[in-house]
Amino acid sequence: MQILEFSKANLAFALSNNYTSAALVQTKYHFKYFSEYLGIEGLNAKSILIEDSYISKDFLHDYASYYALCFENYPKACKRVHFFQNQFNEVDFQNIIISEQSENKDFWNAYLGFIVVKPIPLTLIGYTVLKTYSNGTDFDSRNFWGIRQYSIHIFGNEVKIDSLAFQEQDSVLAACATTAIWTMLNKASTDFYTTLKSPSQITKDADSVSHDGGRLFPNKGLNLLQICHAIVNSGLVSEIKQPDYSVFNDEGKIIDTFISNSYLKKILNAYSPIGIPIILVIRVPNGGQYGLHAIVVSGYKQKSPEHIPPQDQINFLSENIEKIYAHDDQWGPFVRIDFENEIDLITPWTIASADNQPTRLIHIVVPVYPKIRLSYEDIEVIVLGLDAILTLFFDGKVIADLIWDIKIDYSENFKKQIIASSLDEKEKFIHVSKSLPKYLWVASCYVADFKIIEFTFDATDVNNGMFGNTLVCYLPSDFKVILSDFLEVNKELLQSLVKHKANIDYYKFFTDKLK
Repeated sequence: MQILEFSKANLAFALSNNYTSAALVQTKYHFKYFSEYLGIEGLNAKSILIEDSYISKDFLHDYASYYALCFENYPKACKRVHFFQNQFNEVDFQNIIISEQSENKDFWNAYLGFIVVKPIPLTLIGYTVLKTYSNGTDFDSRNFWGIRQYSIHIFGNEVKIDSLAFQEQDSVLAACATTAIWTMLNKASTDFYTTLKSPSQITKDADSVSHDGGRLFPNKGLNLLQICHAIVNSGLVSEIKQPDYSVFNDEGKIIDTFISNSYLKKILNAYSPIGIPIILVIRVPNGGQYGLHAIVVSGYKQKSPEHIPPQDQINFLSENIEKIYAHDDQWGPFVRIDFENEIDLITPWTIASADNQPTRLIHIVVPVYPKIRLSYEDIEVIVLGLDAILTLFFDGKVIADLIWDIKIDYSENFKKQIIASSLDEKEKFIHVSKSLPKYLWVASCYVADFKIIEFTFDATDVNNGMFGNTLVCYLPSDFKVILSDFLEVNKELLQSLVKHKANIDYYKFFTDKLK
């Protein structure tokens, strides 16, 4: 055991091993990121505690799969490097760990997490759990929706922190996609549907051979199909979101396709309530060239709904997402990503490139529970029709535009929101006492920041039928009557605005639920 004052030099020393010197550690992107994340402008760490001979379950699986069979005698024990927001010496620490933990609450509240250092060359950042920056669910705050609680045992003491585990790809048993799946499963496995596996197990689940027909180990990376195989073998299914933005040359021919930032925001906003981190396949600048890379999004920062004048096109609350936070195994956890224009992302890769080349998004992989059968796109097409109807009704009646928020959520969360709402007691009871499917798509309509109406849809249904479930109206009762009359008088015109095979049934659902 060793206790050091936090500094860049001491951090490099703590992260080094017999195969990778402190000087070499300082050349890694991870060192640059961790020194900033843990530094005075980040979590403000003051002390480093080095725990030797630590057995990491994740590395032990990988050790048995590969490293134990090498001629080189790689150790199986790692070291674990802990970080604290307070200063102390060895005598202080010895007295603290042998006394009642309840007597030292302030000391343990200053705990920031740990980094496991694997005993292998260069790719040494192992299982890592670090506190997030400030976290909340309100607008204008960082919302880390893809994290969980970890119980960390330190010399007989237990500390709980909310985070999402991180590790570096070792390029032997795991490349970036495998590590991304492992990170995602660290949260998803808190549900009984899903199994958390080691990187070597995930790589084996992906296929029997690599995507070019060669051996799996050393691993060169997974293609999109292999990523989906690995996710299915862990108990989830994948929704793959394809590019929606085309780049044309001077002759009008498509030369490249990407996913727009607007579409990315919609998907992150829509699927975040179920809490499973979302995998992005991005194209990053690297030494004057571009390469494909997988990262995992677990949070974002979103502005409050704005007062904007009525618009011709539909507006979504997701557009208010300002930045996202992702685990990039080549940099670190909770890496900040900003948006620039329609398709460019500002990532650490962009900043590190010689001429600030943009990062762009190729695919979105959304892991979901198998019972969730309807996708975001199935709901958006219904909402487009509902927006057209309500826009006609509110024409000239409101000074702010309608804004839509489409999310999938657990029905118990929906009921909790009903209980906390401004609805009268009778209407609350009607909604709360109703039997609902476990998963609901919820489409909320706002005028500026005031919620006027909310629709729910059965996420476990089939997309050809009418899967509307509930309508909650927050309008004053006299306004509800006017809206109901408007729908009845203009029935023939308005029901055709819902572009769905069951548009008549949807219109009936809308009108009946208002009565």
